[in-house]
Order: sequence, then C-alpha cells, then structure tokens
Amino acid sequence: LIVLQREQIGGVTKAMALTNGHKHDEQQHGLVVMRGWGSDKPGISDAFLKIVRQHQCHVLDMGQFLLEGSLMFNFVLDVLPETSAALMNNLSRCANELNLQVDFHFPEREEVEAQCKVVAGITIVTRELITPALLHDVDEVLSHQGCMITDIEHRSDNKRENACEYNKLQMLVQCPPGFRLSTMTCGTPTEAKGSTKSLQAVCWEHEAEVTIRWWDAMNRPNGKSLVVFGLSHVLYPFDCLDEALRGVGVDPSSVDSMGTMSEQQAQKVALLKGKTVEEMSSIIGRLQFTPGAHLVCSALKRMGCRLAVLTDTGLQIMANHAKRELGLDFVLYRDLEVVDDVFTGNYTGGELSDIRFRKSDLLKLMADREGISCRNVITIGEPLLGLKAANARSFLDSFGPSVWFNSDKLKNLSIALYLLGFNGSDVRALSDLQKPSLKRKRSGENGSIGTVTAPPGKNILLHVSARVCTAGQIKKVLGPLKAAKSGMELATFKMCRLQPGGICLGLNLRVHQDSPEQILKDLLLASSRHGLEIKDVGEQASEASKIFPRTPSACWEHYYLNRYLITMVQQPQISAAALSTLFGTLAENGVNILRIDRLSIGSSLSAMQFAANLPSTLEPDTLSQKLAAAAKQHGADIAFQQDELERWMRRLVVFDMDSTLIQQEVIDELAKYAGVESEVKAITEAAMRGELNFFESLKSRVALLKGHNAEELFARVKADLKYTPGAKKLCDTLKSMGFKMAVISGGFLPVAREVQRHLGLDYAFANTLEVDEAGVLTGSTSGPVVTPERKRALLATIANVEGCEIKQTIAVGDGANDIPMLNAAGLGIAFCAKPKVQAVTEFRINQKDLSTVLFLIGVSERAAQGLTEEAKAVSNTADTAGK
Repeated sequence: LIVLQREQIGGVTKAMALTNGHKHDEQQHGLVVMRGWGSDKPGISDAFLKIVRQHQCHVLDMGQFLLEGSLMFNFVLDVLPETSAALMNNLSRCANELNLQVDFHFPEREEVEAQCKVVAGITIVTRELITPALLHDVDEVLSHQGCMITDIEHRSDNKRENACEYNKLQMLVQCPPGFRLSTMTCGTPTEAKGSTKSLQAVCWEHEAEVTIRWWDAMNRPNGKSLVVFGLSHVLYPFDCLDEALRGVGVDPSSVDSMGTMSEQQAQKVALLKGKTVEEMSSIIGRLQFTPGAHLVCSALKRMGCRLAVLTDTGLQIMANHAKRELGLDFVLYRDLEVVDDVFTGNYTGGELSDIRFRKSDLLKLMADREGISCRNVITIGEPLLGLKAANARSFLDSFGPSVWFNSDKLKNLSIALYLLGFNGSDVRALSDLQKPSLKRKRSGENGSIGTVTAPPGKNILLHVSARVCTAGQIKKVLGPLKAAKSGMELATFKMCRLQPGGICLGLNLRVHQDSPEQILKDLLLASSRHGLEIKDVGEQASEASKIFPRTPSACWEHYYLNRYLITMVQQPQISAAALSTLFGTLAENGVNILRIDRLSIGSSLSAMQFAANLPSTLEPDTLSQKLAAAAKQHGADIAFQQDELERWMRRLVVFDMDSTLIQQEVIDELAKYAGVESEVKAITEAAMRGELNFFESLKSRVALLKGHNAEELFARVKADLKYTPGAKKLCDTLKSMGFKMAVISGGFLPVAREVQRHLGLDYAFANTLEVDEAGVLTGSTSGPVVTPERKRALLATIANVEGCEIKQTIAVGDGANDIPMLNAAGLGIAFCAKPKVQAVTEFRINQKDLSTVLFLIGVSERAAQGLTEEAKAVSNTADTAGK
C-alpha cells in the first residue's frame, strides 16, 4: 500500500498549501483519500483531524453520512511525500482504537478538482413503501439515457413511519452534455413517433410522483419564483364546469363522454345557456378547496413567490374566489359570454381565447412582467394535458419543475411541497404556522412526533462502495431484489459521490420473508460481480444503539428535534488547525455531526456546513460561546443556528452603509475634502465605539462642514466610493432570489442613493444635510435623524410594507448604532464589527468579504454563481426585447 502511495505521489503537480495557518515552500504534494466505516459516536472527526494537523496536511474535502447509527466518512488530504507513510499508519492506528475500518487510495489531483455542471435534481414522493424495484427501475431508465445517479438523500423526517404523510427521496443525477429534461420526463423519442420508457411512467407504475429540474445547489424554490396552479382538480377538488352545472340544477353526466376534452367542455358550457349570473353566484358559499391548498399557497407566499392560476375552465366567479381566498396574484382563464346577466352558452373570443394553445406564451408573459427566469416558473396540476408530444417537450424544456397533481388520484395538495423540495419537518412547521391553535399532537413524554408503525421484518444494514462512479450502479446492486416487490422495502437508502469519483452507498433493507440470509448472499454475489464492495454493518448499528434507542421515533428525536447548523468560513482556505479546534469543541460537548456539506468551490476549501445534533443536556448558548472563542482563536468565522424552516423564509435584508457596504465612513470623506478631516475623524471613532451619544456626535461633525458647496462635496465623495469586497456579488445574488434590500445609514442621503443605484437596492434611508439657497451647507441636518432607534423602527416599517414578519429579516452592520437593528432582525450579522458590537450580537463575520453572508443563509458558492448567471440572462433578454 505504501509503495503504491509513493508511486502515485511521485507524478503529481506542484502546489502551494496552507496548513495550520502557515505556507509551505513550493514542493511536491500528493493526494490521499481515506474512507472509513463504523459505529457513530461524537469525537470521530476530531480524533482524525488531530493527526492530520500533526502531519501538516491540508484538508481538500470531507464528507459523511449516517445509516441508522452506522457512519461512513471520507477525507481528501493534500500531503507531503515524506510524511505520507507515517500519516497513514497513525490514521489506521486511530481507527483501530475507535473500532473503525479505514482504507486509502491515491487519485490524481485533476480528478478531485473536476466538477460536473450538468446536474439534474429528482424528487420522488409516495405514500407507499420505497421498494428496491422502484429504485432499480428508476436507475434503469436513467442509465439508458446516459445519466448517472451521484447522490441520494433519504432523511428521517421524509419517512412515513416518522412523518405520517409521505416517503420521499431526493436525487442528484449527472447528465450528458446537451441533455434535455424532457427526455428524462417523457422518454427518448423513437422513429415510430413514440418514446422509450420515461421516468414519469416508471414512478407511476410504482404509485410514486416525481419532479425533475436542473439542480442549482439549492433543494427548493427561491423567493423569485412564479408558481402557476390549475383550477379544476387542483385548487378545487372537482371539475369546475361540473360543479357549476350541479349548482344550477343540471346533471353534468348528460355530456357525451366519448368526445374530446374540448368537445366535452363546449357541451358543458352550452348547458349553461339561459342560466343567470345570480344563480351561479349562489354556489360560492359552499365551495371547498382541495385539502392542503391553503397550506401550499400560504407557504409559497411566505417565501415571497408569486402565485397564479392558469385555467381553461371558463368560470370567472370560481377563479376570482380562489384568488381572493388563497392570496393569488394572477388569474388567467377562458371566460364565458354573458349578455344581460345571462350566460349565452358560448365562450368569449372563440378559439382565440383557448388557453390550451397559449400556455407557454401566457407563462412567459407573467414571468417577464415579474422579471422572473422561465426556469423559475413552476406549474402544479396537469399543464401538459391536451398538448401534442412535441409541444409538451418544448414546455418542459422551457420552464421550471412541473408538479403533476389531480385530486382524483392525489387527495392532498401538500404533496406539492414535498415535490418542490420541502422536508417533512418543514411541512409540519408550516402547518403549525398556519393553524397554531391546532398544532399536531405530539406523543410520548419527550414530545416526539407521532409515528405510524413500521411493518415488521428483519433489517439488513449494508454499506456499498466503489472506487469509481458509473451509470447503472444502483440497478446492479438492487437487481437481485427487483422481483420481490412486496417482500421487502428500503427503510433507508442513502448515496453520495466521494471525491474523487467513487461512491458510498448505504441501505437499510427491511425484509418480510423467511430467508433474509439468501437475499444477503445474492446481494454479495451481484456486488462482487460488478466490482462493488459490500459490508454488512448491522453489528455496528447495534453498537450505536447502545448510545440511544434505535426506534424510528427515537431516531427522529435524536437527529431532527435538536438539529443545528454550524457554518465555518476562513479565507483563503480553512486550516487544519481551525477544523481540529472546531471538532474538538464539538467532541468535548458531546455534539454529534450528522452531515457535512462543502459550500465553497474550487481547489481551496474555504467554507463548510455541518449539520449536528446537540445532546439534551447542552444549552445552545453555551456551545455558541465556545464556538465563537474557537473562531476568534484561528481567525475564522463560525456561525451556529438552529436548522429550522425560518432559514428559508427570510425575505428582507437591511444593510448599514459606512464600513459595511462601502469601506469608508462618509462623514470622514466629506471632512477630508472640506479640510476638517482630523477633527471629524476623532469624533466618529468615539461615536462608533459607543463612547459618545450618537445624536450629539453627529451634530458636532455636521457643524464642521458649514460653508462648503454641497453638490461639489458629494460629487467628489461619490466618485471615490470604495465598495466592500463581495458587496456586489451578495446583492446581485439576493436580488436574483427575490429578496428586498435596503440601506439604512447614519450617513447622508446623496451617497446612500448612489449606493442604492450601484447595488440595485430597493430602499435607501439616511440623514439629510441642510443646504441654503446658494447650495451651501448650513452646518445642520434637515428632517428626522437616523438614530439607532430609528434604524430599528425603519427595519420594522420596511418589513411591514413588504408583507413579512420581523423574524423574516436579516440585518448587517458594524457599528454601535446598528445594535438595536441587529438584535431586532431574525438574523443579525456583525460584519467586521467593533468589539462592543461583536459582544452583543449572535452572528459575526470577520472575513473581509461581504458575500460570506450567503453561506449563513444556506446559499453555496455554486448556487450563487448559478443564480447570478440566470439573473444576467433574464436581464439580457429584457434589454434585447427593449431594443
């Protein structure tokens, strides 16, 4: 093994590495990937990181997942040749002490840094069991199309035995260049004008629903999305024309069911001839919406999405009722002709009003009106109904996710939230927000979520791994199990693609047969035949169960009811020393890491996110303080927050200006050009340290500017503004996500408006300097002064105007006058702030890059890139249309 390792390292490229905060001289570095298996417990990562630090290695990547208490993890290390043998020996010794198994392999650097940009996200949701046959058939379709599954997430809160609603899998799929999502949904077109088997058809065979979208490193829609619903059998649990006929005493079954859909509609409309608008209005009082309709609409509105109805059902009264009751923004429908308050039995506008033939145009019209990318237009219902195959494919390739829903088959519209990326815990929290007095009952002394009883059977826990990731691996693993459709289920199924290209797969197979041993033998044989390594980890899970019970409700409680996120950022890259201190702090406090996600891209690992479970005896504030001390020790930023729904519901960001959005203090810049720089600067510094009353300090500084021409002075300052690194990237990304943004400054309005223009902000508030008739500063302010208390009040006012709660806001600032605003916001961030400010705020960023804020709200660097590129494309399209 060591000989092989040295041979591999001998041929790699030269690189500069930062380890433990120190630069190495230029010399040859090699890559070592360590993979490990074993029982989950706190302190594992800490033990390995201590060894990595001792050998002056640099961590390029790391990842892990849990399978019912059994852990699988990996580290990608940048090592020096002369230390590699000792490093592996010590890591192996550590693994033995922890009762873990490890192995090593040695990729080329180019393999690790390669990234695939053509990735689709697939969500599968069902009320039935997730069977090996379902996943086998899904992978068979994907591999036939040249696609390769690289990641599968199956969370505990997305299982019916925990969530009492649906089973859900989330997949990432690597697609070949030029691939179209319509091919995945509808199958590959054939010469006989048909198509090969599609993912949609396979899922329906297994009584599951599926949505497909291009993956942008985010698992759910952002606030700048347009969600378009159908009306009949979507928001209403009936055909609207049928209900209208019943309401006026006509039996809809008299319509000839042999005709086409449009012919049947025309017949129904004709039956309304002679009926009055007043008769139709009487049915509104007894209309009922589809179960879950209020929940779905309120959740998407809370995120900031625009909602619409697009329907070919010509009933204005029902469409407007839905708009009013569900808070929709647009309603587009085919109207019925009325003369003297009596229906004529015809549509208005004839064929030109038929929405079926104009769906794409109408969706694009609404999206363009709102400045929304077509990829962020989501349809819920049956938007492809009535379209020819070619038009249906064009529709799927032009717009975002299409969520199929018909109330005759699916009784509750809440499934749409799962299909759009929400998890079971999110939906439960949304339900509680909608009806706080009717919260779901909790069972058990510790407040555990109500569960359904899992079917009896023997559980087989397996880890499967391979050095390379190839198309069709899942169907090869599950092939021997496909025939047993009713004899077994996948209680848990997880997969991740390891750097550099291998796979790590975990499954909990629940067998309802008498001979599980034969099944295990079949799996081992099939895996071996295809070059896959398989391990039975049931014993390791049993060891882990001694730490806490392994019942479904206990798992849910342990991993999700006390789940927190730790975000770590250090520029230009996270040092091994900082990681070691972080893991050491977590281990000392019994905190268990559940999941690791890389937020930065490129070869430097500069941002990571850890999902962690806190023991019930540990106060979050205590851990937060210890993490803050660890961050300060290494010059890193560590944010600690609960993993809850509100992280995804924030809609308004408010910034301070001086030393936040821009690098200067505006009053100091004015003073420099006015020749009173030293006097003003002394007052400013004392005020920002909180040593002087803000109002009095402002009054003293403004008085020193008396007698200078205001326009000339501000023109010079605006021409020399220096924006904080990352400010433009942050604001562009937030804008593309639908956030509203404001600058609230104790500085001055002409500069605040220039910052607003440059960064694309929605609001600007600042102080106004009084000017006499000659345009000369009088040495006083005009109007209300932006004090610390007014900053907080303006934050609340803007939130109210934008229709969001104060807890849905983010505030960023650096000075003592920002403290009330920072503490009032749902997420208050002290950016490169004064010591007094950092001491009283929960979240701090000390990296000199304002775009770091994105990591704290769950946006990875890759997601930010995709969002800004998409926003530019929308802007360019609008500019072209304008010309």
